[in-house]
Amino acid sequence: MTARETKLIGLGAGAGTLLVALVVGMLALHGERIFAGETNTQSTAATRDAHETRPQDADTGTLPGTTVELSPAEITAAGVQVADVRTAMLNTSIDAFGRVEQPEAQLAAVSARMGGRVDKLYVQYTGEKVKNGQAVADIYSPEAATAIEEYRLAEENRNGLRQSDDAFAQAQADALVKASQHRLELWGISNKQMDAPAAAGVPHVTLYAYATGTVVDRKVTQGQYVNAGDTLFTVADLSQVWIKADVFEEQLAQIRIGERVDITGESLSNQTLHGHVDFIEPSANPQTRTVSVHVHVANPSMRLLPGMFVNATFLSRAAQPTIVVPRSAVLDTGTRKIVYVAQPNGVFEAREVAVGAPSDDLLPVTSGLKAGEKVVLNGNFLIDSQAHLSSGMSGLYGGSKEFASAQANQGAGASAAGEGALTAQAKIELHADPDPMKTGEDNTFRAKVTDAEGKPVAGADVTLTLIMPAMPAMGMPEMKSTVALAWDAEHAQYVGRGQPGMPGTWTVMVEARRNNGVIATLHSRLTAK
Repeated sequence: MTARETKLIGLGAGAGTLLVALVVGMLALHGERIFAGETNTQSTAATRDAHETRPQDADTGTLPGTTVELSPAEITAAGVQVADVRTAMLNTSIDAFGRVEQPEAQLAAVSARMGGRVDKLYVQYTGEKVKNGQAVADIYSPEAATAIEEYRLAEENRNGLRQSDDAFAQAQADALVKASQHRLELWGISNKQMDAPAAAGVPHVTLYAYATGTVVDRKVTQGQYVNAGDTLFTVADLSQVWIKADVFEEQLAQIRIGERVDITGESLSNQTLHGHVDFIEPSANPQTRTVSVHVHVANPSMRLLPGMFVNATFLSRAAQPTIVVPRSAVLDTGTRKIVYVAQPNGVFEAREVAVGAPSDDLLPVTSGLKAGEKVVLNGNFLIDSQAHLSSGMSGLYGGSKEFASAQANQGAGASAAGEGALTAQAKIELHADPDPMKTGEDNTFRAKVTDAEGKPVAGADVTLTLIMPAMPAMGMPEMKSTVALAWDAEHAQYVGRGQPGMPGTWTVMVEARRNNGVIATLHSRLTAK
């Protein structure tokens, strides 16, 4: 083989190797793209599945039928209290804001019976009180003056015919006098004004009030010309007023005609007036979604004036007994209302209920409970929290049951260390200052540890732990704050300062240790505001 042939073979082999490498590289790149596409598809599908399943988990409240089992010690430590479900006749009350208004049925208008000029006013300002028959204005009316003159002429004509033998003429003269007199009486002109001599001056017509009350509107001034039928004054009898109370739509079903209503307000000081529902307006306010309810209230002392604001409390009694529970027994999760029903052997079952409007400290239950069952009224928040955390409750209101056994083992260890007698007999007294505690401020805690003989125990390590249990139904995690209490020899007690993280009822555990053993513990509750 020549050198030239050898060179050509080498070049061919190199080109083939390069071609194979190029093909392999393209295949590898294509495979990566396919893998990346599959990965993106899987990721997108997983994300979509996550979004689709998320609404199903939106309801995190306690499900009806959930049960929690507690031991007697745990029930005592949690402060669980139960009450019987019973029936009662409820007295419901609805509070609403109201406005004092003029009683429409007790308004009277003083109007002009003829046109003319108001020459004199006896009522000078709005708010003045008038009596029935009291003069309010004098009006000069040319029409009335002419009618009075016609009446006088008719009388003179009748007097002139008294000696006449013409009976028909006398009868006509009498009829003319009576017609003229009747016309003047319809205008409100008195006999005294009719019979006044012509020399008495320009005749005026006096207008009188037709009702007793307060002038709430004056529409005339002295010297003003008025027409027949014009209203000069509006008089309202405020010895009884209307209260227009705004009641929300959902409360309207509990309001009935004739129902008793208590009225209080700043103008009444500590006095309470009583009225009754007289009328319910047939339409609602579209802005506030309330309906005005008219309440008639006696106002003998005139303490209520139109335009004032008052508080109205509607009181009604149920027509028949209904099942009731204390308000504290019902937990509102936002999506449902739950009560915990006490079953035998320390089992508590979550039960969904439907309730009506509250009455004082009771809630009517329309479905979900029967009379005679027992419901938890104190400690149900802790039970509800434990229902989300585990199947049981520990001695520290939420945690594993091993806590209680660990405490027992720890107590046994302390006894082995020679502190058994002290552990069994020592006790702790706790005081908080202020009580109730104040949120966001340092509160002082004083713990007095005494032995079996009541003597103070010094030299112990005393800690106070504030615990607000987790409440998953309300989206709140557990809160805990620990305070070390130092020995105060002067007062023979342990003192420390700490802050509760939020308002509410806190579980408190105080522990006193000495020689690596627990000599006394205290479980209690404190309220923070």
